[in-house]
Amino acid sequence: MIRIVVADDNEVLLEHIVKGLKESDKLEVVGIANDGEKELKHIMQFAPDVVITDIEMPKKTGIEVIEIVKDFEKIPEFIVITGGASIDIMKKLYSLPVKNIYNKPVDIEKLVNEIESITEIESREETIESKLTEESNVLKKIVNFFKK
Repeated sequence: MIRIVVADDNEVLLEHIVKGLKESDKLEVVGIANDGEKELKHIMQFAPDVVITDIEMPKKTGIEVIEIVKDFEKIPEFIVITGGASIDIMKKLYSLPVKNIYNKPVDIEKLVNEIESITEIESREETIESKLTEESNVLKKIVNFFKK
């Protein structure tokens, strides 16, 4: 399951996104926040794989949250939703660990497909890493055999 935190101060949009995400059997919404401070608390508490965040929210902006979280040991994939952002904000977002930026209203089907594809890539990376570890262990055994 892909663990997701969703944050937006627009309750209608927040409910719409959460409802759409819950329709997927691969996704689990572990935290819902309507301000940046709650979002940050949920990220720290649940260590999600993905965070969907609005830019402009009370208490902390989505950008402020991302700037704090980018120094964490485990950094989630960030997807930003915005009602429209200036060039300066867009430049700032692309300098941060942001996977994608969606304009409001959000196409839920596209969003769900993107999040599901993130885990498919991670799953392939884990498989490759596992195979490399196995091959490394085999090589170590061969080397040790010839050292004897």
